[in-house]
Amino acid sequence: MTNLIDMIEVNNLTCEYAPGTPALSVHELNIRSGELTFVVGASGSGKSTLLEALGLMTETARSTPDYSFKLKPTEDSSAVELCDYWQWDATKRSAMRSQFFSFIFQQENMFKSVSAMENMLLTTLQSSEREEQEANERIAEMAQTLLPGVVLTKPIMAYSGGQRQRFAFIRALAKPHRMLLADEPTGNLDPLKAQEAMGMTKAVVKEKNTAAVIVSHDIQLALKNADCIILIEKPLDAGGEPAAGQIEPSTVFRKKQDKWKSSNSELTEKQLRAVIEQSLQSLHTQ
Repeated sequence: MTNLIDMIEVNNLTCEYAPGTPALSVHELNIRSGELTFVVGASGSGKSTLLEALGLMTETARSTPDYSFKLKPTEDSSAVELCDYWQWDATKRSAMRSQFFSFIFQQENMFKSVSAMENMLLTTLQSSEREEQEANERIAEMAQTLLPGVVLTKPIMAYSGGQRQRFAFIRALAKPHRMLLADEPTGNLDPLKAQEAMGMTKAVVKEKNTAAVIVSHDIQLALKNADCIILIEKPLDAGGEPAAGQIEPSTVFRKKQDKWKSSNSELTEKQLRAVIEQSLQSLHTQ
């Protein structure tokens, strides 16, 4: 049986885009291998901020004495402390991100001058010959599942937006990686196609013992597919204004059989849905 590990361990993380103005506070959070994690919360609560921090995309993390951010790619590797990541040499930073992460963004970010197949192969250009061959095989298999009968050699702009977004899924999943980070990746897909893409993502996570973190507004998609749901809440400050988004152990729910468990609760799916919807509603009325 494959052992699951905490691939990312974060403690006491504060993210700021402007000094002195926190955008997100994370008390404690573990991202585990073998799990498909969804991040939910109202617009402006800090979902994309979390993704940027986890993926080392922007220098928003503020150093404090009790801040810790550790990455452990595999069971046999040593944990790497990333608190000083932005002081690393740029080449070392780029190599870390390229080797560990794969990304899907709200926009598919395809190169217009090449075909669909060439777009999906771009992320394997620096891979070994064996990895590139494996990626070719995975791409062909995934395309047959998500886009059956679609010819992959036409210029990328000859395809619909929904098709290009599915190409983005395939490109990200085919790239050798340990963690997938995706920001609203199903926004251009209808519910059936969104579920197909998420089902494939979960299959890869389980097969490879990787991890995936998906930011989404789709509560139903999260409840159907997630192993873990992170609810970002945005409480009011002392003056009655919305404060920074917050992630606490009590708002991180992991599925155990037919229950969702956090540090202080055990909920049915119906109850968790109600908790999420109530949180979103309270933010809309603030």
